Amino acid sequence: MRVPWRLQWRRLARWSFLLPMLALIPFLLWFLMAADGSGGDRFLGLVEAESETVGAVGTVRILSIEVRPGQHVEPGDILVRLDPAGPALDAAVQEARLLDYEQGTVRYRQTLQESERRCRQIVQEAAVALEAEQMNRARDEAELAGLKAEIVRLQPLLEQGLVGEIELSSLRPKAAALEQTVSRYEPLMAALQTRHEQALQDLEEVRALLAEAGQILPATASAPSRETAPGTRTASIANEAAVLRASRAGAVSRIQYQAGDVVVGGEAIVRITAERSNYITGMLTQRQLLRVVIGDRVVVSRTADPAHPPLEAVVESIDPEVMDLLDPFNPAPRFPIRGRRVRLRLVDAEALLVPGETVTLRLRRSGVPWAEFWPFSR
Repeated sequence: MRVPWRLQWRRLARWSFLLPMLALIPFLLWFLMAADGSGGDRFLGLVEAESETVGAVGTVRILSIEVRPGQHVEPGDILVRLDPAGPALDAAVQEARLLDYEQGTVRYRQTLQESERRCRQIVQEAAVALEAEQMNRARDEAELAGLKAEIVRLQPLLEQGLVGEIELSSLRPKAAALEQTVSRYEPLMAALQTRHEQALQDLEEVRALLAEAGQILPATASAPSRETAPGTRTASIANEAAVLRASRAGAVSRIQYQAGDVVVGGEAIVRITAERSNYITGMLTQRQLLRVVIGDRVVVSRTADPAHPPLEAVVESIDPEVMDLLDPFNPAPRFPIRGRRVRLRLVDAEALLVPGETVTLRLRRSGVPWAEFWPFSR
């Protein structure tokens, strides 16, 4: 049966539409592989922010800060003026330590005085309690002795029939109860006596500590130091101050201290960050690293300014450790990719970039001179 020509035309038109779509599948697969960083020639980089910190070698006092945050400085500009007088600082530190010691001694004396007062109160309370129980014991013993004497007196009368059994039987329970109460006084008196002796011993120890604290630091021992230290500092301030200067051009990014502070040697006072940099840090995937060695050239494009002419950088170092690519180096954060960190330097030393900005790096294809002009490689 012959197929009508209209049906054949429709089939041909349908296949002519599907064939170009099938031909685009390999290109789309290549584009996706290049976009996720697993096999492409492009990767991201960050311009390094070079900085330095300026500080004193020894312990000094800051006289003045000559710069402010964000200010541009050149090599040799004065950043900080310092007081180089060592004896004055030593006197100031010694004075501060002596003052702290005196205050601590005073607080220690006050604590001991309060403890001595509490110990005297405890001794007095223990003595009152011991004396009260002694009086109670004497009273109960006297009453018990009287009841026993009364029972002894009534016993012959009961046998002669001169008194009744009821009168004698009412005295016996009282005597038994008092005898039991008197028997309990012995351990109670021993405990109260031990408490009183311990309180007296604590009081003697606190008084000994208080007397020892009174001889540690007399009140007039630090008077000469407090009088001479301010004069020493005033005389030293009149001397010529030492200065800290910038060793490179840049901008002041941070000031850690202010005028009047005492800085220990080695602590940073001012931080200077370079306003321009020609070093770039990037991350290459393991597949890209197969085509890169130290010394290769890389094309650098500014992500924020695509119209800027591309620059050229050279690979200076490749870290030996393989690690996960993190943002902003990983274009697909949900799919972790592993790679190694590389450090590049711009070939043109005058072509400086802004520290911290993101740039796009493209590998040069060695042995394919026309690859630089191939539109899909750009």
